[in-house]
Amino acid sequence: MKTILCIFGIALLIVPTLSSARTAQDELSIALNAEFDTINPIVNTMAAASLVDDAALRPLVKLTPSGKMEAVLIKDIPTFENKKLQKTKDGGLQADIEFLAPAQWGDGTPLTCQDLKASWQIGSDDLVATPNREDYTNIRQINIDKQNPKRCTLIFAKPQFSFILNLPRPIPAHLELPIFEKNKKQVHGYEHNSNYIKNIGNPGLYNGPYRVSEMVFGSHVVLVPNEKYWGQKPYFKKVILRFILNSSAMEANLLSGNVQMTSSSGLSFDQALAFERKIKSQNLPFTIQFAPGVMYSHVDVNLDDAILKDQNVRQALAYSFNRKEMAKAFFENKQPPAYHFATSFDDWFTDDPKEVSTYPFSTKKAIELLEKSGWMMGKDGYRWKNGQKLSVVLSGVTDLKINEMIAVYLQNQWKQVGIDLTLKTYPARVFFADVLRHRKFQLALLTWVNSPNVIPVNTLASNMIPSESNGWSGHNRAGWKNKQVDKWLEQASSEFNKTKRVELMKKVLKVYSEELPSLPAYYRSNNSVIPKKMKGYELSGHVFSEFLQIENWRMEP
Repeated sequence: MKTILCIFGIALLIVPTLSSARTAQDELSIALNAEFDTINPIVNTMAAASLVDDAALRPLVKLTPSGKMEAVLIKDIPTFENKKLQKTKDGGLQADIEFLAPAQWGDGTPLTCQDLKASWQIGSDDLVATPNREDYTNIRQINIDKQNPKRCTLIFAKPQFSFILNLPRPIPAHLELPIFEKNKKQVHGYEHNSNYIKNIGNPGLYNGPYRVSEMVFGSHVVLVPNEKYWGQKPYFKKVILRFILNSSAMEANLLSGNVQMTSSSGLSFDQALAFERKIKSQNLPFTIQFAPGVMYSHVDVNLDDAILKDQNVRQALAYSFNRKEMAKAFFENKQPPAYHFATSFDDWFTDDPKEVSTYPFSTKKAIELLEKSGWMMGKDGYRWKNGQKLSVVLSGVTDLKINEMIAVYLQNQWKQVGIDLTLKTYPARVFFADVLRHRKFQLALLTWVNSPNVIPVNTLASNMIPSESNGWSGHNRAGWKNKQVDKWLEQASSEFNKTKRVELMKKVLKVYSEELPSLPAYYRSNNSVIPKKMKGYELSGHVFSEFLQIENWRMEP
């Protein structure tokens, strides 16, 4: 009888809380599972920060959730067919673009080619920590029409077939260029002094349907309508993005009404499945959208580490990681095990063992590889070599439940073959801005989010290894160096013939799966919990998020 009274007592507490915490119809509160150190698009590395950018700082073009390419800030997309794209005599590429006539910043300053040029100039600087530096340095020059500053010609050194998706987002030159000029001789001088850090509420920083009015680290970001936005006016008068880093607390915040929905950086997949069952059994006023994505969850391996630079050890780790069992136990087989960085959305995806190494679970093969490299089992149940224990540290994000579960799973799996795994977690902004960027890890558990058919130059090319000499730019945190792969990546980026591009990328996949600069885990899907009354919301499964359609969201009475 006491148990029943406690259950009903809890129910009576929750019901009025739901009612009292509910926000106004034209306000929206959204949960994010990670906080970030900046929303500056030049240096941002986090998907959670990109949600803010997509609402307030639009790109030139976008991919819709279904994968269709659409112009956003420019009149049309340059192609060979409309003669606004052509190859140059020296083998490069030339594209003509024109910004929309009414496009402007939140302070009323017209948005022009000068803003794109400013972004390019800053992002190309060696002392700025630009993660996708190749996208900037491949632009040779931007020639602005003297008669119309909204028109310009872009000259590219190499003819990338996906050049339009790789273009940097424009930033307000009138606000950011003076800061860059003042601080450009200092490492990270620009990004630490940018208005996106020092004066984030300045309306002139934004060109989307919303602008940031407030950001409190560790707490929330507030978006309000951008009065100078020329497009469709958004429905919601205020959008609050709340940082709820503990994934278990996120569900409680939904039930209490403190947040009305979760973003795609919200519940872990296993929690979303469980919450979906709860919605049905308790008739809760929510629905959940799922979207398979171009998302590769994996363990990055620091190839400069004395233990992990041995390919036999890396392959042993792969063989002793039962990914199929993990996918079944944690995801009900709805998030499949990964084989490499390519997903089923990429033209070059393959899981054919004749084309790539797939590492079916085998402790026998793992042990053989470890012993081949001299790691022998000790009396303590762990392997030793020359007096050194086979011990590695896996770094990840604090309070991300699914990653914690996978980490413990790996710890138990690898112990069976004599590998000692220690877990170490950090707040998300520390993990991404410091631990990963400065390569302060042995193993790191994370997810790459991309667009379909993007050539991963920024994550795999050897000149994309973050270092002090390049201002810690680039995403090749493993430190993988393979000259042949560099050549294939460059050729694939410049290849407009799909068949030839696929052939090149399958060569990359073969070597990648053999050398294992990262250990594949699973292909992730996005999920989002939304109110049943919400309309116009379509979840995205790639790097161009659903926040690029935020002006279409509305709440029915």
